[in-house]
Amino acid sequence: MKILKFVTFSILLLISTEVFSQLSVSSYSIYALGVSTSHTKKVSGELKLFGNRMFDEILYEPAVLFNFSGKEYHQFSIGVGCNFTPFGSFDRINALTVPFQLQIFPLAEMKKISLLIELTPEFIPEESMNLRHLWGIRYTFGN
Repeated sequence: MKILKFVTFSILLLISTEVFSQLSVSSYSIYALGVSTSHTKKVSGELKLFGNRMFDEILYEPAVLFNFSGKEYHQFSIGVGCNFTPFGSFDRINALTVPFQLQIFPLAEMKKISLLIELTPEFIPEESMNLRHLWGIRYTFGN
């Protein structure tokens, strides 16, 4: 029940920050897909889906990111998130996450396409800590 309240709160928070925003779609190698709000704002949200597993083991990870001022060819972001399995045999939080993202714009005239590098400490309840890294590509819709 707690996880349902957290998910509902996270979705409402992401929706209420800004109704009209650019959306981005990210593919993190073969491990995850992400949908995020505009990274040109100071605060953005991202929802990752970690697929390539059984349906009841699919991981979801909503995160809120603080975006530092972007430069011509890169932008840094840091955030906080929660990794959970909503369709598993029992609802539980798998890890609290602190994603550090570097978004690189290899072509200055095409800012809609960027490369991503993410390094994320995962704090697993009652266990230990992992260090996850992801790399991928992001496409931003809109202006």
